[in-house]
Amino acid sequence: FWSRPPVAAALPLAKMVMRGALALSRRAMMTIEPPVFTKSRFARRSNMMDEDRVKFYNWNLACIALTAVPFLWMYTVNYRTSEDTMALIRTLNPMGLERIKYDLRLYG
Repeated sequence: FWSRPPVAAALPLAKMVMRGALALSRRAMMTIEPPVFTKSRFARRSNMMDEDRVKFYNWNLACIALTAVPFLWMYTVNYRTSEDTMALIRTLNPMGLERIKYDLRLYG
């Protein structure tokens, strides 16, 4: 009257299959491939490290260029509000001793 479900009958079979797969993978891990040496120092093997170095160099170059864009813009931009700004500053404060206060409500 105690009957086992059909899944329990397949359980030992699954364990055996897994054990066989593990044994095969263990054997595959034990094999060591001999390294391939170059024939001369001029014939270089293609290496992933070289490609990574090129990618790293290009990313650094792009980051430097993107960082330089705002600084170049700030260097070349005309930040005066009009062409008469310098004439007005020279007229109001010719010696450069006074501090000119601006009404910030005019600018927004």
